Amino acid sequence: MKHEITEKKAAAMLGVTRSRVSQLVKDKLLDAITINGKVRISEESILLYGEESKRPGRPSRTSYATASRHVLMNGAHEVASVVYDSALDEPLAVEEVIDASRAPIGVLTAGGSPKRRELNDWWLHRAIPASRPGLESKLASLGVDTPSNLAIRSLGLSLSDCYWLRPQATPELAWDDISFFGNPFVESSPDGWDSWLSGVGLSSPDNTSEGELPKKWVAAQDGTRYLLKGCRTDDQRPFNEAVATALFRRILLPEDYVAYDVVPTADGPASRCANFLSGTEEFVPAVYLKDRGGRIRATSNYDRFCRTMGALGVDEGAVRTMLSKMILCDVVLANSDRHWRNFGAIRDIETLGLRMAPIFDTGNCLWFSRSEREVQTGEWAFRAVPFGPDPAAALACIDDLSWFDPSAMDGFVDEACDILSQSRHATAPGRLDFIREGLTRNIALVQDAAKLLTPRIARGR
Repeated sequence: MKHEITEKKAAAMLGVTRSRVSQLVKDKLLDAITINGKVRISEESILLYGEESKRPGRPSRTSYATASRHVLMNGAHEVASVVYDSALDEPLAVEEVIDASRAPIGVLTAGGSPKRRELNDWWLHRAIPASRPGLESKLASLGVDTPSNLAIRSLGLSLSDCYWLRPQATPELAWDDISFFGNPFVESSPDGWDSWLSGVGLSSPDNTSEGELPKKWVAAQDGTRYLLKGCRTDDQRPFNEAVATALFRRILLPEDYVAYDVVPTADGPASRCANFLSGTEEFVPAVYLKDRGGRIRATSNYDRFCRTMGALGVDEGAVRTMLSKMILCDVVLANSDRHWRNFGAIRDIETLGLRMAPIFDTGNCLWFSRSEREVQTGEWAFRAVPFGPDPAAALACIDDLSWFDPSAMDGFVDEACDILSQSRHATAPGRLDFIREGLTRNIALVQDAAKLLTPRIARGR
């Protein structure tokens, strides 16, 4: 890169004072070197700063020293040219939108203009959260200051969607050659203190694994990608996923849910599930969909979401059935963690068609976090978010129970307790009996609600 421009000439090119150019050099917003005591600036950095400063909104703080230029890709499709500046709190900025239809849902206005805050919120939630065990020391060892900068080391590739950042300097890179869906990646080691984070910072989908529990991706010999999810202070949550799977198998269709089993690791039991996406699909969390319908008149959050999905081209009846299944199962399992990010839709990146995603991530259930005192005093109440403050309110949203066979619940409590008997945490004194009684109560609640709802559904709402 040539550094030939004097501060005086740079000031003329930018239409600013020479002292302002000196400040830009000091702030590293211009790329400069000192030769024999004289500052010389690269023309490229002057042109870049000039382009950025003309954009609407607050002045750009993009540093030439820390910024890199990319094309945001969705599979093989170019979405936008972007600048990534690792020194900024909001590192991603769109220069030009190329294909608005394939951009992440919610990061553009209705007219196709970029929304920087929403874009960076989307990027942040594709990164490992700061609460991941051991991440702080891992970041320090990699020389990375924030989790959102980790993904750049593997082009932002993920196994939850098909987005990636193709460096502008390497336009020859092709999706089929680098996708984690079909190509090898670095897997975290099977044991050792760093077993859940050893792939982080390398060419691994672990760089973009959201969630506070230890997680890692592995590839089986047949090519199936499996997500392993560990535990922290307790070992119950992996077994909770197995209990949820047992319930789903009793009352749902195979395509309605993601099946989990429990596998041993050096750090204790972990739940395991196969990736439910193909290399041409992305998971779209409900948080990005729920407000896409505009001013839709609805009776509840549940009704609004169903109508919004209908307005987006999804069969509204299928949405209501799927949410009814999710709500009923969450009530049975006392799942208080069904937030707007762990359910949603699947979008095909080629056709752009949407459909509801299967039910997944039900580990934070069965009162796993209840204290010994709460177990002893029988505190089974829980919040049934996001469709109701309590189980009764959530069940009242349901408008399709044609799929539900109450007799399929016979024997489920015994099956659930048998699975949980393998958990050290769940078998602490009094806890398994507490769970047994809680499940019995919730099943009775669901069955009573079914009796009341069926006549109302038959009459229409």
